[in-house]
Amino acid sequence: MMLMMLFAALTGFAIEQASVSTAPATKAAPPPAVFVGSAEIDATMRESIANNTLDKRVGLASGPRGIVRVGIVHRTIQEPRALMHEELTEIYQIIEGSGTLLTGGPMTDCRPVADPPNLGPTTSYYCTLTAGVSQKVKPKDVIIVPAGTPHKFSQLDGPISYVIYRFEAPQGKKE
Repeated sequence: MMLMMLFAALTGFAIEQASVSTAPATKAAPPPAVFVGSAEIDATMRESIANNTLDKRVGLASGPRGIVRVGIVHRTIQEPRALMHEELTEIYQIIEGSGTLLTGGPMTDCRPVADPPNLGPTTSYYCTLTAGVSQKVKPKDVIIVPAGTPHKFSQLDGPISYVIYRFEAPQGKKE
């Protein structure tokens, strides 16, 4: 069911991308699709765990409607503050581990944060999240965190690893 939701979200994004175009003009051929194979995901996950790397990008595609990034995240501790991205939507696909993800709700004490370069130039903030919706997550779960939604892992049952898909609107445009 969750994989079907992920497929629907990604298909909707692709259809939206296609619907903004008119008939292709005669011009240079577009770039090929970006392929990230399971072997690369597995190797990146092993490397992230061995080196205690929190977030590592494994793919990127850019187009007229924005940028899509794919990364591997391996967390060993819960997050002390929520993170909120103004123009970046994220989709998490849990691979290993479990925990509680807190999303939405009122934010206070928001401060700009310089994110790692794999997030891109979107403006992001660390905030204190005073309420929200807590959801227990486990392997095979898929979570969509829309742009502007604060989020944090408020509790981990041990290390958690997930693939993260990031969709960023072009600079100056909202999603």
